[in-house]
Amino acid sequence: MFNIQCSRVLRTLLTSTGLICLAGPGMAHIDVLAPNGGEVFTVGDQVSIDWTITVAHGQLNWDVWYSTTGPAGPWIQIAVDLPPGSTAAGSVHSHMWTVPNAPSTMVRVRVRMDNAGADYEDISNANFTIQSSCCGTAYCDPNSLNSTGLPGLLEAQGSIVATDNNFSLHALQMPSNQFGYPLISSSQASVSVASGTLCLGGQIGRFTSNLFNSGSSGDSGPISLDLANLPSPPGGAVMAGETWNFQVWYRDSGTSNFTNGVSVVFQ
Repeated sequence: MFNIQCSRVLRTLLTSTGLICLAGPGMAHIDVLAPNGGEVFTVGDQVSIDWTITVAHGQLNWDVWYSTTGPAGPWIQIAVDLPPGSTAAGSVHSHMWTVPNAPSTMVRVRVRMDNAGADYEDISNANFTIQSSCCGTAYCDPNSLNSTGLPGLLEAQGSIVATDNNFSLHALQMPSNQFGYPLISSSQASVSVASGTLCLGGQIGRFTSNLFNSGSSGDSGPISLDLANLPSPPGGAVMAGETWNFQVWYRDSGTSNFTNGVSVVFQ
């Protein structure tokens, strides 16, 4: 008796021939190129998952997952039923991935070739790392889903030393080609507004001079804030020892929505 790899359609025990149909795909015929172990990514980074075909098949599509607990999983869906693209051996395929808010030093990706016959897959050779953004603590996280089916995501970048005045925000997972701007307050709240939740209370400053367009990717890019000249209210400058809360407002299918909030203690 020996084993063969069977298609997803043919998951049966072939007792009459002495063949055992395996339930899972074979670890063969594709090769994950990146990320393949040792990389360090920050929450919110845009990462290209790359793989190549080593043995050609007439595949139907591709499925991609990630795990934060090593090669045994459990596996979390990134994308399924991606178009097959080129089916030639040696062809390279890619899928852009927004690194999730799931810090871990044991991250892997898995790519599966879904075929009319046997399925095949590969996993990153070694663990890579997802690290938290530079500073601050996320709250109201995640906020409401927007028209993309995802929640707007906000992270803080740069220096938390107030006198450095080198601090920025990065908003992503927003609808494409929409306007938005950052908000600031010394207080937190949770108030339903339009399609999302306003997570700031008290006096709320609006960085209207930092108005951005999310572009085709739904990404603000780095939004540099002038910590020495806060909008009024509250006005003034950020001082060491103060805690400030940030959020981004953005347009969403004719209404408004918000990212999560980020609370930062400045030094």
